[in-house]
Formats: sequence, structure tokens, C-alpha cells
Amino acid sequence: MDTTPGINCSSDRHLSFNTVPFVMGDEAGGRFVLGAGEEDFSFSHNAQSPVPSPLNLRSALITALGLSLLLRADHWTTMASAAASAIASKFFLQINQKHFFNPANFGIIAALVFTSDAWVSPGQWGEDWWYGLLFAGTGGMILQRIGRWDTTAAFLGAYSLLEAIRNLWLGWTWDVYCHRLMSGSLLLFALFMVTDPRSIPNARLGRVIWAFCIAITTFVLRNYFFLPTAVFWALFIFAPLTILFDFLCTAPRFDWLEERIRGVGV
Repeated sequence: MDTTPGINCSSDRHLSFNTVPFVMGDEAGGRFVLGAGEEDFSFSHNAQSPVPSPLNLRSALITALGLSLLLRADHWTTMASAAASAIASKFFLQINQKHFFNPANFGIIAALVFTSDAWVSPGQWGEDWWYGLLFAGTGGMILQRIGRWDTTAAFLGAYSLLEAIRNLWLGWTWDVYCHRLMSGSLLLFALFMVTDPRSIPNARLGRVIWAFCIAITTFVLRNYFFLPTAVFWALFIFAPLTILFDFLCTAPRFDWLEERIRGVGV
């Protein structure tokens, strides 16, 4: 999830690309070391202040973490192109100074579509119970900070309900149901990617409806089209609808600076 304290992505005015360092190895996909971190060399400029803010790489580092945790590739050039696509989408695919694609998700889809050696391994962490506790704990702290728990609840609630109905219909045991919900990539997606406050609808009603649509599409793609990367495709498909929901449901845009000031006040 591309949520960076202290930086207002909608007010970025300048972007310059520099050489991206990578650590190369026999399995470049698994050894991608935050290469996108130096790809977002940008100075944030506030329209109300003539002084640019200091160089901040945390936004790009968060995107790089999402790519390195979820995406795998045989060549470092594939990871480099995914990182470049992710950062470029943030600055060039925006409406009213708000980017509507999650950068990490956009980079993953771009790599899957335009390269032949990229893949996502949904079950790479297994289904051990402590993975669920780890993701729930870290994700819960972030959701408490940004206040976007409703999006995760809507997505996981709708998706788990659909899976439960299908499980009952097919007469499967409940261990199968738990197995399908304990995917590490699914939890990582629900807690960190689909809750990115800078690329999801501003209004709560819009976020809930949007998350429901993503959950239903994920269920259909995974169970009827047997697509293991269903969650990422569903988010990519519905990302542009953020513009429509923001138009129909008016609400203040999320701003990290305001949230930080509010937290200090509390």
C-alpha cells in the first residue's frame, strides 16, 4: 500500500528519473532489493508554499516493498520495468491531482502483461496460522492510523461470505474454506493494497461499494476462470471507477499531513 506519512502525493510537481540500482543474482525475481526506492527522486512542492519540501523516498520504498513481496521474475530487467511502470502510473495516470491506480498493483499487472517471465505466487508463504496473525497485526496498526478499515472489512467480508456459500454448496469440509482464506497474498492485498488511501474512493459509501465489486470479481475470476492472480486483476479493473465514486460521493480527500496533525492533537 502506497501510504506515506508526511508527503502529499497530489501536490507533487516534479519528477526526475535516475539510474536504478539492483542486486543481481541467479533468481533476480526473489532478490529484488528496493530498486524502485531511488526511482522516485522527486521534490514535493506545495502550491501554498514556494519552498519545496526535502527529498523523500519513503513512498517509492513502500511501492518497492509491495513489488518485492508479491512479484517474481527471472530477470532483473523485468523487475526494473515493473518498478518504473509503478512509479510512472502515480504521476501520469491521475485525475484532479489524484492517482487512481495503486502503484504496486499497476507494476505487477504491467509485468504480467508485457513480459514473459513474471509471475505472482499466491501461496508462497503457505497457510500457517501465524502468518495470518502477523498480517492482521501489522495491517491493523496501519488501518487504525489511516482509518480505512471499512474497505478491508467490506472486501474480506464479501469475499469470505461468497467462499462460504460455495463451500456449503459443494459440500466441502470447513478446512478447505479456511485454506482458501489463509493465503498470504490475499491478506497482504486486503490489508495493505486495497486500502491505499491515496488511490481509493474518498467517501466511505464509495469505498464499501468499490470493495464489494472487487470482492465479487475476485471470486468469479478465481473460481470460474481459475485465475490465481484474481485479486490483482480485480483491483486493476475497478481502479478507474475511483474517479466515478469521487464524483458521485463527495468527501474530503485523504491528506497525510492533516492526519498527522490530528494524531498529535489527540
